[in-house]
Amino acid sequence: MIVAARRFLRCQRGSEFVEAAVTIPIVVLVMLAIVQFGLVVYASQMASEAARHGVRWGAVAQANQAGIAASQAAGFASTALPVGNPQVSVLAPGGVLGSNIKLQVSYDVPNFLGGLAGLFPGLPSGPFHVTGEASMRQEGWLQ
Repeated sequence: MIVAARRFLRCQRGSEFVEAAVTIPIVVLVMLAIVQFGLVVYASQMASEAARHGVRWGAVAQANQAGIAASQAAGFASTALPVGNPQVSVLAPGGVLGSNIKLQVSYDVPNFLGGLAGLFPGLPSGPFHVTGEASMRQEGWLQ
């Protein structure tokens, strides 16, 4: 009986399965966290780029500068990142030659790891909010 118990304790069969069962969930969590981080960084870059795109259109427009800027920024933001819900705000409407036109584009990026917030304290449970702003001087010519 004692010999059989010693042989059982020294046996290494099946240890690979136990090690895999412990490490695979950790590796999958790390991979999901990397994908989530990449999505948040991409959304931040696209928010800034959408604001810049809209402001450029508004800066060269000769009428309804704020409306054109907001429309172009919203169109760019919705096609650049179809995951989040883009919101466009006009911070400075421009309209006068030499004045500033300024936009803010924000995304609410979904949090794929939000369900694990109860298991890991400090992990955010809601969506990530990213914003991008851009401003340009109103271009044009005098008539």
